[in-house]
Amino acid sequence: MAHVWVVDSNCFIHIGSMAPEGFIDDLKKILDNESTSLHVTPGVHDEVRNVRFQRWHGKPNLLEEMHNLLLTINVEEDEVRALAEKIGEKASPQDVDLSLMILAAKLVQEGRKVTLVSDDFKMTTTGDKVNMTFETCPPSTFLQRLANSGSKGQRTRLRSLSRRVRAAEMRYAISRAGQYDVQAKLTWMVDSLLASKLSPSEDSDDSPISDERKMVAALIRSIRGEKVKKSTLKKLGTLPEICSSVSILDEHLSSLTSDGSSDDISQEYERTASILAEVLESTGFGLAPLDEEMAELAHRAMAGYVYRMESALGVMSKMSGNLGLARLHLSRALHSATLIDDVGAEMRAMHQLGMLSMATDDWKRAAVLFETSDRQCQTIGGNRIPPLVLSGISRQLNGDNELAITHMKSAAALVQSDKTAATDILTSIGNGLLTVDCPGLAIEVLDEAMECAIESGQEERLEMLAELLLLANTAISNREEGNFDDLRQLLDGLNEIDDAASGEFSARIADIDKKAVELSKPLDETWSEWQPANRLLPDESPLTVLRIDEDEDGRNLVISHHKTLGAIGLWLPEGGVHASPGNLIQIQDSRVKVAAPTEILRDIHNIRGVVAIEDPDALSFIVRTDDILDDD
Repeated sequence: MAHVWVVDSNCFIHIGSMAPEGFIDDLKKILDNESTSLHVTPGVHDEVRNVRFQRWHGKPNLLEEMHNLLLTINVEEDEVRALAEKIGEKASPQDVDLSLMILAAKLVQEGRKVTLVSDDFKMTTTGDKVNMTFETCPPSTFLQRLANSGSKGQRTRLRSLSRRVRAAEMRYAISRAGQYDVQAKLTWMVDSLLASKLSPSEDSDDSPISDERKMVAALIRSIRGEKVKKSTLKKLGTLPEICSSVSILDEHLSSLTSDGSSDDISQEYERTASILAEVLESTGFGLAPLDEEMAELAHRAMAGYVYRMESALGVMSKMSGNLGLARLHLSRALHSATLIDDVGAEMRAMHQLGMLSMATDDWKRAAVLFETSDRQCQTIGGNRIPPLVLSGISRQLNGDNELAITHMKSAAALVQSDKTAATDILTSIGNGLLTVDCPGLAIEVLDEAMECAIESGQEERLEMLAELLLLANTAISNREEGNFDDLRQLLDGLNEIDDAASGEFSARIADIDKKAVELSKPLDETWSEWQPANRLLPDESPLTVLRIDEDEDGRNLVISHHKTLGAIGLWLPEGGVHASPGNLIQIQDSRVKVAAPTEILRDIHNIRGVVAIEDPDALSFIVRTDDILDDD
């Protein structure tokens, strides 16, 4: 079980006044070796903003020195108010302390072993009062426990610091003896210190797994067709037979992606949903007569299959432009992921739900989802750049600027460490923003990807990024004509670029801007008579869907991008288009007409022309089925 520390302001104040130079290096090495982390809330930043390392040369700012070691997680104000009311006004700690208690409780719920570090004994007593299950300890014990995990030199330095902090804690507690009974607090401080000196108990992850987990694992092996002991099969009874049909789900998903693309994603969705319904009906019928315990075993064993199917249905719904249905399926996927205790699956479902929230401009919800995804990412050692960047963007758009800066600084450290890998990751983030019709945001992220590609000498990536940036520029509508100066400034901190690379970047962006201007002018030629489609698209290369605009009568204007034509609108008065940004369009065996766009359409959608299709059935909306499967 991952162990994390939630640290209050008083601890940092003690560290600032007493820690020797070299403390940060010792702390970082121990945290890395123990795969642990320090969590705070934004209120802690406010309370220690002016704290400095008093014993260091130049007395540097503590937050600036410790920034890369702190994971800042926001807690909503309504959660703080609710906990304060539950505890009672007189007994309740300060708001910042309440936010730390809420954060600690959330981390416990996510499967972490959590210790809340504070010398405020009220946080311990009130936490017990409302049944919060995190452990607490004073800063001196925190430092002692870190020392126990360090090398010989680290142990000596941190134990010395721990003793000085403990003396300060004792002096303060005794000085308050006339105001309240300090005996309970002193007992708590001593007990926490003694506990830190005991040999650590065997981690629960290393202990023998329970019989229930063994049974679930055996049932999963049976579903996969693997060998299971006869004695275990006997205990499972009829479950292997009942649950066997769930394997059909993975077989279907494999066949779904075998061709690499599909020109009828709605039909694929219907077929997939039907197969899932059949399997759930069949297994439900078999489990109905069994008792609750056996049914629970079955549900846990089948949850992985259901998760993958619901996730795929969610992605297909998104590809069809039905974001409401996509959210329903992805929420179900997240629910199933919790049954299999798969943090990676939960993380990916959270990420997808966050992207859907961005599509609907629900920045607060998106930020919470991405921040949760980031915490889960830390648990499994995944790459944190995507959730950090998207959390930062969401927080900035929601007006939480300081928290946005904190997320982006953490992401920047990871980007700087490997710019080749960062190029691919930032490109993927930009692509994801394009698929939820956020081209303005995508441009800012893709700019950073291009900087990394220039610095790491990835010429092929640069050409691809230039095409993506051109597409994003033509995709911007009046919906995204807001001022992105603040966001641009925030994202500029992701990557530090030298003068030579900066010059090349500016030149490439200038070329893209020049081409974008050319592709924003009306088409040179229009025609009112039906003409072969290849007159419009001579190379028969596909169009890329930017968005679907539907009027009050259900008629569709499909805004699309072509690499040589720019943005054009396909007029489909019958409506009923099931597509989303990123889908490809091919026109086969149909004639077209081309008209100049009205001034309103040019202003709203930045299109160069409006195209009528003689035979709408000749249109194919193509999606990459490789993107349907969840990435393990």
